Amino acid sequence: MNKIFNHTSEKMSEIEDKSVSLMVTSPPYNIDINYGNNWQDGKIKNSKGKKYSDNLEENEYRKMIEKVITETKRVLKDDGQIWFNIKNRYNNDNMIPPFWIMEYFQDMYLKNIIIWNFDWGGSTNKRFSSRYEYVFFFTKHKNNYTFNLDDVKIPALNYRPDRYKSQLKNPTDVWKISLVSGNSLERTEHPAQYPEELIERIIKAGTNPDDLVLDPFMGSGTTAVVAKKLGRNYVGYETEEDFIKIAEKRLKNAE
Repeated sequence: MNKIFNHTSEKMSEIEDKSVSLMVTSPPYNIDINYGNNWQDGKIKNSKGKKYSDNLEENEYRKMIEKVITETKRVLKDDGQIWFNIKNRYNNDNMIPPFWIMEYFQDMYLKNIIIWNFDWGGSTNKRFSSRYEYVFFFTKHKNNYTFNLDDVKIPALNYRPDRYKSQLKNPTDVWKISLVSGNSLERTEHPAQYPEELIERIIKAGTNPDDLVLDPFMGSGTTAVVAKKLGRNYVGYETEEDFIKIAEKRLKNAE
């Protein structure tokens, strides 16, 4: 299909039933931040890109997430899978872990909870600085799904030829992958950009060439770009037209 649609993914009428092999996404965090500004001493210093406010009422936010997940299940193949990235949030100085999303996946199988660990980010002086997010890995079928382990194996640190057949090993469920920094070659104006390395491992493991990959919250187009580089097809949704322009530029450069 290879298309990014400029409207909400709560209704994906353009996608046929059971046509998607893998969905990977990161929904809006809903943490009441005006993205796109540089702040100093509690005041906006300057604007660095497209601004949007991430502040839906909580029930409205969860209903939106539920609708997107329901639509994803409709378009997902019987052997398809969902990778869902989400983080802890704070409400009234109380941390809310994202395990509430489990109620929307009662009819699927949870295979892993990946801890995505990164080495920099915001800081605080009243609690330890957060350096991780979750990636939930669900499959539609209990054991019939794609998992290309050989394509994502990593070098073993203490390889012993007398004990192991290969110098490569299965990655653990803790992935140390850096955030996209300001001086990164893949950096765009999007305020919360996925690193390509994260999506690459997911798409390599969970799909085969020519499979269709869905991202309901496409943002700057990282999922589409990685899918294209790996010989997969992509489809996605994004409500901000400026972000779609960024994605289209990245896709053109990926050629």
